[in-house]
Amino acid sequence: MTKNVTSHTVHIVRFKENLRMRVFDLYGTLLGRAFQRLTASRLRLARGVLIAIGIALCSASPAGQATTSQTELTPFRYASFLTSQVEASCLFKIALRESNIRYNAINRSSGASGAWQFMNVKVRDLSPLEQVEWAIRYAETRYGTPCNAWEFWKRNYWW
Repeated sequence: MTKNVTSHTVHIVRFKENLRMRVFDLYGTLLGRAFQRLTASRLRLARGVLIAIGIALCSASPAGQATTSQTELTPFRYASFLTSQVEASCLFKIALRESNIRYNAINRSSGASGAWQFMNVKVRDLSPLEQVEWAIRYAETRYGTPCNAWEFWKRNYWW
């Protein structure tokens, strides 16, 4: 049964003959008139349920975004993704000795910069992930692998 009440359409749904009518507007929301005949305890319960639903809707993460399993892409994870975890470990051992893994480190005497102390001035403007790419490329070009570069560093204290 549908009635037109004060310029907005209301649908009255009767579930069983002796039960109260539930009144919904076009958008499916429960109108205040449906609460008029509720007892005080049921009204408190209904309000509590509506508040809980509202809180759940407000605190839910947007669609397509992970909540608990979302992990940050750290430079070490990025290096592990580009090479292997063993090679990334060797690469970061060099960075630990060169700059204590400080991506903004600058050597005052030589002018070398970044976590791996590159002589190229462009490294100062690179993000940590870009510095990882440079370090991997340099290690693979000059030494074959980051672990070979680490072996060279242990013998010579530079790379």
